[in-house]
Amino acid sequence: MEIKDILKNLEERFPSWIQEEYDNTGPQVIFHDEEVKNIYICLDADEKTIDDALKNNCNLIISHHPMIFRSLKSINNYDSRSKAIIKLIDERISLFSLHTNFDKIMFSYLSESAGFPGGELLLKKGLLDGKEIGYGTLVKLNTTLSSQEVISRIKEKLNLDYLIYSGDISQNIDSIAFINGAGGSSIEKVISLTNPDCIVTGDVGYHSAKYAIDNNVFIIDAGHFGTENIFKKLLAESVIDIITVGDIKSEIIVSEIEKNPFKVY
Repeated sequence: MEIKDILKNLEERFPSWIQEEYDNTGPQVIFHDEEVKNIYICLDADEKTIDDALKNNCNLIISHHPMIFRSLKSINNYDSRSKAIIKLIDERISLFSLHTNFDKIMFSYLSESAGFPGGELLLKKGLLDGKEIGYGTLVKLNTTLSSQEVISRIKEKLNLDYLIYSGDISQNIDSIAFINGAGGSSIEKVISLTNPDCIVTGDVGYHSAKYAIDNNVFIIDAGHFGTENIFKKLLAESVIDIITVGDIKSEIIVSEIEKNPFKVY
C-alpha cells in the first residue's frame, strides 16, 4: 500500500474541512508514492520521535499536533522545527496530522478514558454525516462524588504523575465537563452553557481558574499532555483496519518515549 492510499482513507474518515480555521491538520511532509513500511503514532513529531520512527523502520508518522502550525518563513539547521523537517525529508519519512478534525469526531474519548462514560456533546461544532460533532462531553453522575474522589479516579485512569486543581476539595460533584487539550480557555463558555460542578481540562490560566472558583465550579487541570496522550492509542485503532491489504500488514508503533514537558519542583 502506498502512502497516498492511507492518506485518502484518513481524509475520508476524518475530513479536513471540519478542522478549525486556525488549524493545519493533514499533510505536513508527504512522499505520496512511497510504499508504506511501518506507521508511527505520536502526539508531536520532533527529532526524538522521528529518530524513534526510524529505529522502528517507519516511513509514515501520524501525529496529533501538526508540526507546521504557525507560519514557517525560513528553514535553517539552527532551528529545532527546521531540523525536524530536514530530517523527515532526508530520511523520506511522511508526516500527517489529525488534530481538531480528530478532536471533533472523538469528542467523548477523554471522559470515557477517565472512567466517566455516557456523556453528551459539550461544545457543538456542526454536523458530519448527520451526526453532531464538537468538543468535549458533559457527564451527569448517577451517584454524587466528592471532588477528592473525582481527582483520584482521573489521576489513576489517565496514569498521571500529578494534576492541578482549584476549588473546595470536599465539594460534592454531580456533573463533570471534560474537554481535552487547551480547553482551559473555554472555561467561562462551558460554565455559561452547562454550569457543571466540575471541569476537567488542560492549560488552565489564572483568570479562568478564578472565574470558576467565583462560580463554585471545581477545576481539574490534568494538563494538555495528560488529556491528550491517551489519543495515541485511539489514533492507532483508527488506522489499523485501513493498512491491511491481503496478507500484507504494516506494523503500527505507538510512541512510548514522549513525556509531559512539565514537572513539579
